[in-house]
Amino acid sequence: MITETHTCTRCGSDHLTRNGKTKAGKQKFRCHACGCYGTLTPDYGYNLERKTEILRAYHERSSLRGLERTFGVARQTVSAWLKKSP
Repeated sequence: MITETHTCTRCGSDHLTRNGKTKAGKQKFRCHACGCYGTLTPDYGYNLERKTEILRAYHERSSLRGLERTFGVARQTVSAWLKKSP
């Protein structure tokens, strides 16, 4: 039998308990040592290639509303990416 040992991303403790699932079906955990709650590997939705493709289209004079229609990404998300980029 194979057992997996998970550690807390905040404190490194191995005293974790399974505590529900996300809307996407990923397992949530709760740390007994620090009280941290959430998934062990958060998924933020957009990989680097997709984000680069969307930003490249914006720099080629595409409007935010056009990006929203074409790629299905919110205007606020693209605006946040533009504020963070150098």
